[in-house]
Amino acid sequence: MNEAKHQTQSSRVSGYLHFMREFVRHPRQIGAICPSSPVLARRIASLVPPGDGLVLELGPGGGAVTSALLRHGVAAADLVLIERSEPLVAQLARRFPGVALIHGDAAHLAGYAQLRARPLRAIVSSLPLRSLPRPLVRRILAQVAEVSAPGTRFIQFSYALHAVDALPAHGFERDKACLVWRNLPPARVESYRDMRGAA
Repeated sequence: MNEAKHQTQSSRVSGYLHFMREFVRHPRQIGAICPSSPVLARRIASLVPPGDGLVLELGPGGGAVTSALLRHGVAAADLVLIERSEPLVAQLARRFPGVALIHGDAAHLAGYAQLRARPLRAIVSSLPLRSLPRPLVRRILAQVAEVSAPGTRFIQFSYALHAVDALPAHGFERDKACLVWRNLPPARVESYRDMRGAA
């Protein structure tokens, strides 16, 4: 096994162990019994549009989706991660040294200077919005709308396999949805677009 492949596998194992420790400590905040599968991570990443602008990832956890975003072609300089868990932040910093990393909270997005420097082309969320308290979810979604611009895509996955009628944030409309069966448990990925200002 070459050195690069060994380091990649070691990073994945380390990420998984950090993820499981945080799940045991804060199950409602983590919201999943396993990290996202490579298949799910690739599907999420495939929905990020090309072009200029930042890509914001909410709740990157152990970095499965982060890795897929980078492989999909999102430049490290265009990627911003926001993670609440201090141990996961430390692990992500080691695994993705070229990516901007904020130890913070998705309920306070408008307060982060990094998100005001350039427009957001996509927000990728692995947050367990269906298991978090509803007032907190409303605050997070209000912040999503606050930092977005017309055309920003919001991508969210959940383990609810049926469509959710409520829009994720003011001004957004659903444009794509799919089921990913090769994940534990199977997941639904939904994509929304900020339509404010659209003709």
